[in-house]
Amino acid sequence: MAQNRGRYTADGLKQLNDLHPPMDGVFVDLSDRIRRMSFSEQQSTMCKDGAHVAPAPGPFANRGFVWLWVANIIAALGISVQGAASGWMMTDLAPNPMMVSLVQAAAQLPILLLALPAGALADLIDRRRYLILTNMLMLFSAAALATLTALGLVDSLILLGATCLLSVGFALNNPAWAASVPLMVPRHALPQALVLNAVGFNIARAIGPALGGFILAFAGAASAFMLNVASFAIVVAIVGLLLTFPNSRRIAGVPPEPLRSAMRVGMAYVAAEPVVRNALVRTAAFFGFGSAMWAFLPLYCRDVLGLSSAFFGVMMGMIGVGAVAGGFTIRWLQERFSRNNLVMLAGTVCGFALVLTALFPFPAVAAVALAIFGTGWVVGASSLQATVQLASAPWVRARTLAFYQAVFNGAMGVGAIFWGWLGEYAGLTGTLMAAGLLGWVTALLMRAVLLPSEIQDPSTSTFPANRMVTIADEMVPLLSSARNRLVVAISYEIDAADVPEFRTAMAQVRAARYRDGATGWILSQEVSDPMHWVETFHVRDWHEFQRGLARVNQLDSIAVEHARSFHRGITPPHIRLLLREQSPVTSRRQ
Repeated sequence: MAQNRGRYTADGLKQLNDLHPPMDGVFVDLSDRIRRMSFSEQQSTMCKDGAHVAPAPGPFANRGFVWLWVANIIAALGISVQGAASGWMMTDLAPNPMMVSLVQAAAQLPILLLALPAGALADLIDRRRYLILTNMLMLFSAAALATLTALGLVDSLILLGATCLLSVGFALNNPAWAASVPLMVPRHALPQALVLNAVGFNIARAIGPALGGFILAFAGAASAFMLNVASFAIVVAIVGLLLTFPNSRRIAGVPPEPLRSAMRVGMAYVAAEPVVRNALVRTAAFFGFGSAMWAFLPLYCRDVLGLSSAFFGVMMGMIGVGAVAGGFTIRWLQERFSRNNLVMLAGTVCGFALVLTALFPFPAVAAVALAIFGTGWVVGASSLQATVQLASAPWVRARTLAFYQAVFNGAMGVGAIFWGWLGEYAGLTGTLMAAGLLGWVTALLMRAVLLPSEIQDPSTSTFPANRMVTIADEMVPLLSSARNRLVVAISYEIDAADVPEFRTAMAQVRAARYRDGATGWILSQEVSDPMHWVETFHVRDWHEFQRGLARVNQLDSIAVEHARSFHRGITPPHIRLLLREQSPVTSRRQ
């Protein structure tokens, strides 16, 4: 009997339209879903006929962003009050550089460990429900610390443990929170929205530590911790009652992505996207040296400057004042410096501030130095986060931001431990001097890790011409069971004169395949026919294959079409979809 063959859709496996770039094709029944874009992807300054229209309003024109911004300030106010109270409280419980710096480490290291699963969950779970749960976790953690403090049961280890537990909630919350900003504003307004978020955060940071210092001095640490509880309660109310989030795009007939698979794909995207990768390297360098200021400030104010807890809050507030000033000047700076040079400038400014606090340990000079530090800090932080946001596709944005948060908090936590260890031998001012000088040199050297001024939009969807792949009917059950890996093989005919350019073009295709979840990419040349080249790559299963089709973006399509332009065959490149045979061991396990 002749073998039955057909064209298959995503649901019934009929009418499979080849593997669009990044898989060289698209399912017919995915076309409508691919064409549906989120609010942020629909914004444009061009009409269909090419005529220019007035630019869209700024971020505050969107009600959702306004409430997100307000909630961000309230949460930052509570966290900064608690941070100031915890840091100062540790100087009473265990007044040595290592223990004080461990407060900073306890606040940062859980984020390093949990960021990737948190980012994957944020991309997979309903955004509002997820944010409510994570903020409730932080609320209960803060309430437990406040209660134990009021009962007089807190020692240095309990304080570290409570700080760590609160940080767990923050680690789970932050990727989803950061990835919500692009859902509220169009792409062209995203850098401005991130700066406004940074300004709001640092307004809270300017007020919060001073407020925390005064509450600590006149009402005690338990009251400062209760203020943080109230801030989380308000944030939960705003998220639950006032914020709306667009629904995540789902592919009919395809189950939700498993957590492990989502984490693997997120790691692959970061590894294959050079802009994100470079931004993470610069992030580690910038925050690793800047962490010395945050780790030592409580002890520096108490032992070197001889200040009380109230004035320690004022000194913390000076960083916030400088950060607010930096937020208002960042647009002026962006017009005069490239993104690459701006991050370098921010690093040198923070290094200068560290050296200034070491050389002139006087309250007035320290206040000026902390304001300078705050300016450099917000300029560097907002520039680096904007780079990661702009270079990330919407479907993986929370995961790439989770990597950013992991590197940021890992650099802060590991840096705090290292500077605390060095402080035991070199003293506070000696360690601040070392951090400033090394940070200065590193900022100059890191300029070689380039950050582009213009970042192409990875969220632009595309709908390529159909290219068909035939699937035998008897293979349908195996495909839909999603138990076997798929192998995609694409054949090209390339002239010898075009081989160098073809290889260069395929390097871009390789990155595109990996960004969209493929593994094991190989480019091979046939020994019996030198013109015949074969590109192969693996996909985890049929469901992941369909998810990859929905991750279509114009940049990857351009890369694939450029490589295909070197094909000299009479027909288009031949595409085969193969089902990889399972090993006996794997089959028995399943």
